[in-house]
Amino acid sequence: MNIGKNLLWNELKPAVLSVRKTEKSNTFAVGLTQNQVLAKHKTATPTLLTVLQGEILFRINGESIRLCTLDAFEIPVNQEHEVIGVEKENIFILFQEK
Repeated sequence: MNIGKNLLWNELKPAVLSVRKTEKSNTFAVGLTQNQVLAKHKTATPTLLTVLQGEILFRINGESIRLCTLDAFEIPVNQEHEVIGVEKENIFILFQEK
């Protein structure tokens, strides 16, 4: 599967693509255009974010963390955060353990 070709880009909301789902994990990709926001939310399960393309700002606890292509970040459980696209097209993958 080519993630970039399968993401359905949308100027109004983040593009989300399920990559793999099993009983023990869920992997999905998110595409953000420039300045597009994945609204504030929390995750109840351990999640690893890895940037595949572009650059994002990960905002959590009043801090902005800049993540670039191939950077990885472990998202803390039950902490509100949001993600903002920096480049024209930004793709990151999320791996969640169940």
